[in-house]
Amino acid sequence: MVPVIGIFSNNLSELKDTQRVFEAEGFTVFTYSVVNENNLNSVYKNHPDVLLLDLNIDNSDGIELCYQLKVENALNSFIVLFTDHQEEYIQIEAFKAGADDYIIKPINSRILIKRIKALLKRKPLNLKKQAKILSYNNLKVDRESYLVFNQGRTISLPRKEFEMLFLLINKPQKVFTREEIFRKIWKEKDCMNTRIIDVHIRKIREKVGENVINTIKGVGYQLA
Repeated sequence: MVPVIGIFSNNLSELKDTQRVFEAEGFTVFTYSVVNENNLNSVYKNHPDVLLLDLNIDNSDGIELCYQLKVENALNSFIVLFTDHQEEYIQIEAFKAGADDYIIKPINSRILIKRIKALLKRKPLNLKKQAKILSYNNLKVDRESYLVFNQGRTISLPRKEFEMLFLLINKPQKVFTREEIFRKIWKEKDCMNTRIIDVHIRKIREKVGENVINTIKGVGYQLA
C-alpha cells in the first residue's frame, strides 16, 4: 500500500522541496500552506499515515494543532513536528500534545525519509478497517471512509464528531445521555464537563443538518 503523508508549512519553497522528496520515494503527498477548515477537513478525509507539521505555520501553532488533531479529534495518524526550535521545553510540550516525533531543521532529505519510514514500521502490517455503512432515512455513515452522505452531499467530520454521529445512528431509537456519550467516545469513566458534548452536537448539526439529531430535554440526544 502506498504511504500517504500530509505536510503543513507556510514556507512554500520548503514545502515544494519536501513534497518532491517524498514523491520520489513513492509517497502520496498532500500539502497545505495554511490552517483552515477546508484543509483540516481534507486531512480527516485523506487520513494520511504521517502528518508533518511546521511548528511556526501561519495563523496557527504547531503544538496546538497537534493537540487538536491527535487528542481532541483522535486523528489516527503519526504526527511529526518539523521545526528549527531546539529548546528542550518546546520538545516536551510537543510530545505532551501527542507528537510522535520531533525533527529539527535543517535535516538531510535521506535522513528525513529514514525517520519517517522508521515511524511507519510501528504500524501493524495488513491492518484493515472493517467496512461498515449505516443508513437511516436520507443519512448514510461510512465507517470505512469516515464520510457522511446526506441528500447527495458528502461531508467529512472530525473523528470525535463522526464517532458521535455513528453512535447515534447505530441505535436510532435509543436516547443517549451526555455521560454515556462521553464514556463511549472518550473511553473515560467520568465526564467532568458535559458541555463538551453539546459543543460537538452543535458542530454536527451545522455540518450535517439541524434536524438530524434531537435534543431530549433533561436526558440527552437521539437520532431524529
